[in-house]
Amino acid sequence: MYSILVFIDGTICDERHRVNLVGTSEFNSDDNILNDLPTKGSVECMTSLSKKYNLIYIGARPNNYVEITKKWLKKVGFPDSDVYLGKNQRERMQIAMELKAKNNFIAGIGDRWDDNELHLAMGCKSIILKEWEPNWDTVLKYL
Repeated sequence: MYSILVFIDGTICDERHRVNLVGTSEFNSDDNILNDLPTKGSVECMTSLSKKYNLIYIGARPNNYVEITKKWLKKVGFPDSDVYLGKNQRERMQIAMELKAKNNFIAGIGDRWDDNELHLAMGCKSIILKEWEPNWDTVLKYL
């Protein structure tokens, strides 16, 4: 089965309500993370993709937020899957290379240029969407 690497913040997660807290301990508080919203149409698209592909979520968060991130994904209705977090691009690149060795990635979905960098390093199709306002029809068109 092919896999898809799915970025969390900005792609499937709208965390704008806490952007004013960047740099504070409150930014990644459990309550604030649990109050994030899924981007419009993301739950439906991921549910559809999960029937054909293995989804793997990745985010730009410190690794100690894996459990609360999983709790949020479940709370808002995303398909259950593995979650990997890296606080910087170097950590996320290392995670991506480790995942590449174990998975057959057909695509990566993200909202930033550094997401594209990971997809290209993994040798898969890169789909970059507008941050917080992704067009999921584009994703379905190319997958």
